[in-house]
Amino acid sequence: MMNSSIEESVLCADIGGSHITAAVIDVTRQTMISNTIVRHKIDAHAAAKVILAEWARALKAAQACWGKKCDHLAISMPGPFDYDKGISLIKGLDKYDALFGMDIKREFATELMLPTESIWFMNDAEAFLRGEASQDSNKHYKSVLGLTLGTGLGAAFFQEGTVTDLNLGSSSFLNGIAEDYISSRGILAYYRMLGGIKATDVKTLVNGISTDMKAIQAIQQLAKWLADFLSQHVPVWNPDLIIIGGNISKAHALFLPTVSDILEGRGIHVPIKVATMGEHAAMLGASSLVKIKK
Repeated sequence: MMNSSIEESVLCADIGGSHITAAVIDVTRQTMISNTIVRHKIDAHAAAKVILAEWARALKAAQACWGKKCDHLAISMPGPFDYDKGISLIKGLDKYDALFGMDIKREFATELMLPTESIWFMNDAEAFLRGEASQDSNKHYKSVLGLTLGTGLGAAFFQEGTVTDLNLGSSSFLNGIAEDYISSRGILAYYRMLGGIKATDVKTLVNGISTDMKAIQAIQQLAKWLADFLSQHVPVWNPDLIIIGGNISKAHALFLPTVSDILEGRGIHVPIKVATMGEHAAMLGASSLVKIKK
């Protein structure tokens, strides 16, 4: 039983390929304590000690805003990752190569002075979908396919209260895996293949779309890739709803209508919604580990 306010508060973080967002969660009310939210940019190509130091700095800043020491830490983390042991298995994905094989759980335990048994990790796509599925507007759906589009491609499936990481980003797609195409690096690689030179990241690509024909073509290609990917997997999982999140989903108006049109033309009539909670969903989802594990 969690009786005190300290035990009811959990330090959480959503770690992505270019950021960390940390906050304290009230797990009893399933709400984020707004004045504790801290977001830092991360250089995913930096040395291990630089990455770990920045992650720790964000977590400590969020806890300092709360003014109390949290007894539990829950992290939404991209894969591949050994979520039980807390060991990074990320390699060759254009992010966090320097952390490969490292015991991230022990690093956090040392920095935050917590026992390792009070630190938990959850796959980022699973955490995202747990958070989104808990919203009142989504509770009436029996099954939901959740995708996170960002530096990588995450996928999870919700059915009758259970969320499963599908790892579809590593599924076979075209000449590689899905994440090679449906991700920031996939969009940028296609843009550069077309001869695009103005945009250095997806945000600048999207912002320049009104004057950059190559950017328009890259976003159109993303729509086609995503439609092909969903055409491959939706019939297998047969969800009642698809929820799209991640940083790329912020530009949903530029590609999701095309995705929906293509799917409708192929006889796939599943509604697609854009996630409403942003990174908060992943942190709320990860915080559920405290109740599950306790």
